[in-house]
Amino acid sequence: MVTALLFFGGVAQAQPKDVAKPLIEVGNRAQDLKFTVGARFFGDVAYYHSEYTPMNSGAAITDARIRTSLTYKDFYFYADFDFSKGIFKQKNIFVQYNFAETMRGFHSLKAGFFCEPSTMSYNTSMYNYHFMSRPAVVNALAPGRSLGVTYKFYNTHFFADQGVFSENKYNDQISGYQGVSLSGRWLYRPVNDPRTTVHIGAALRYGHISTGVPVDNDAFKTQVDLGSSMETYVDPTTKFLHAQVPWTKNTLTISAEGLVKTDRLFARGEYIYKKFYKDRPDQTLFENQLGGVWSWTTLESWQAGNPIRTTNFSGGYVEAGWLILGNRYEYDDAYGVLKGTNTKGALELVARYSYTQLNDINKGDFFLIGKQTFYPNGTVADYPPVSTSIGGGKLQSITVGLNYTFNQYLKVMGEYQYSRLDNVYFPMDKNFNSVQMRLMFSF
Repeated sequence: MVTALLFFGGVAQAQPKDVAKPLIEVGNRAQDLKFTVGARFFGDVAYYHSEYTPMNSGAAITDARIRTSLTYKDFYFYADFDFSKGIFKQKNIFVQYNFAETMRGFHSLKAGFFCEPSTMSYNTSMYNYHFMSRPAVVNALAPGRSLGVTYKFYNTHFFADQGVFSENKYNDQISGYQGVSLSGRWLYRPVNDPRTTVHIGAALRYGHISTGVPVDNDAFKTQVDLGSSMETYVDPTTKFLHAQVPWTKNTLTISAEGLVKTDRLFARGEYIYKKFYKDRPDQTLFENQLGGVWSWTTLESWQAGNPIRTTNFSGGYVEAGWLILGNRYEYDDAYGVLKGTNTKGALELVARYSYTQLNDINKGDFFLIGKQTFYPNGTVADYPPVSTSIGGGKLQSITVGLNYTFNQYLKVMGEYQYSRLDNVYFPMDKNFNSVQMRLMFSF
């Protein structure tokens, strides 16, 4: 910091009403230059009660970041880095160019590593989220951060953010070439003034999967893994809600969202549908099995004994909040999201219902827990025991929380959550209860 002060020759000043920006700023007006540095910390404590498979109650540092930014004329550079579990994790790092404002609105280009613009939830900072975790359906089905470039336009009534992204930010796949995705989010705001905002919108994402692992000599297998924690971070396990989708070639994610905000109340929600299109080198796999004891003799018979089909998952959530004390709720036009409660003495009551469906099970299929395998048509047989069913789990959660803001830099959150699980791999686990609290600060 001393080096920065000497280099820029500016003065440090506070940002008393906007915790989204770091506290310390160093500027050079002659060069139209500004540098900022800040930090963020989340400390959580949680108690879990489950019926059979235990979850690990306790406390954890769930977020610890260093944040920096540089503004130079119309360019904005931002980077933050997470060290919450004692290891480095790549978070946002990007550059954004802001075009001059026109009569139509604001335009910008953004490139680097950041959240894809395909969900309202992921584009809301966790410091301003009003809940301790994002809904499980968002964690499981929506994309997070990716390496890409976007173009964004917005004004009072319209918002459009779209771009192209890479499948793997480090290009470190075992084999194969890097896939791509196209992602976008579009909103219409029929009402948008300081006291009331209403927006409706849709998002679309197309992903082309090209990375995978070699199997069976010359065959190449792609696979998508999905999962979510039980909407908590102290025990981040995803074993209760997890699905593997083999041979995925393309994915299509469609979302719909809505938000209503007044001075004291808000309600918002999203529905997400995800479809997996598959492609498999049947000829190669068929030829590789020829000559075995149980080999199929024709390609058609092999395909009949080894079926493949598309897979579908879906889910949604509804959230609501009541600002009991504090200044009014505010809306961010630039990102199409609700801002956080960052004024001294703000007291907020919130509630959420979320639904996540990672089960895609054929009617009549039987799951044998001892072999961890689905059998088609309810018939247990050693050959051919091939089913296309996927049992990733179905989760329904109800959360009630109370949040208090000490000042613009310090908040506490408390939540009670009840979850109902339906997962064939965990038949004894149905009801989960948790109580969580969080202390967090940002400057």
